[in-house]
Amino acid sequence: MKKVLVLFSGGKDSMLSTVLLIEQGFETVLVHYDNSLELGSKNATNGYKRLMKKYGEDKVKYLGVKKIDAIFRSFIKDFYNLKVDEILKEYGKISYSQFNCLACRLSMYVTTIILCKQLNISYVADGARNSQLFAIEQDDMLNLFKELFKEYNIDLLLPVKNLENDYEEKNEFLVRGIIPKVSEAQCLIGMPLYTNDREILNATINVYKKFLYPKINDLIERYKNVKFGDDYI
Repeated sequence: MKKVLVLFSGGKDSMLSTVLLIEQGFETVLVHYDNSLELGSKNATNGYKRLMKKYGEDKVKYLGVKKIDAIFRSFIKDFYNLKVDEILKEYGKISYSQFNCLACRLSMYVTTIILCKQLNISYVADGARNSQLFAIEQDDMLNLFKELFKEYNIDLLLPVKNLENDYEEKNEFLVRGIIPKVSEAQCLIGMPLYTNDREILNATINVYKKFLYPKINDLIERYKNVKFGDDYI
């Protein structure tokens, strides 16, 4: 049975992604990431327990919560000190919300690549969905993320990418006998765009390529043997 590491928030997108992957014959290994800017990171455990009860522990495993705030800080370092006109000139009109989401998602991906190498897993799944209107969940960015994982011989799977709306998603749960109610962690800084703004998307791509991507391999090499913590002592 093929293993897939699932970025698991405990929300509906990651829950449904896990269900679809199980139906495709994968053994799912769930992991939740905490950037220390969210509330209720332990709530993801509730989603894992529901899935394990329905599908069994041979199909669903849970690595728990992994702290990613140190890697997140490495990505945002220097950018937060740039002046608005410097950002505009170099990258274009990116909103701070979309930069935060991009840096946070890359923190998850760096940690995921390291975990995949440590656990010998070659598939990763993300519950990204176009209709959520995050810049990082639009096709142009998702294709760049797929290329990133391919550099490390990992396939990025996006099981719910094309779901059109929440109504359609709820039906996917209901037809499988799952109540579409979840208790997920709440991020304090991430928020979607109001519209599918091409200008912000282009700027997000520029920031990824010019500012963040060059940092990725160094971070992976630096932390490749680390056992990521789940809390602070």
